[in-house]
Amino acid sequence: MYVVKVFHGYISKDGHRTREKAPDKLLIFTNRKDSEAFADKIGGRVKKVEDLKA
Repeated sequence: MYVVKVFHGYISKDGHRTREKAPDKLLIFTNRKDSEAFADKIGGRVKKVEDLKA
């Protein structure tokens, strides 16, 4: 599972930037291809959920 990282934060489920690292509050993508497509649209980068330290 993947999340999109943007300037000092992540994209939350409601589409806003948040500094929360809890996976239950973040917009989660099941595959890397979809997450990279979204990240390219908004200027972010992809990060694996397992890499996050809650």
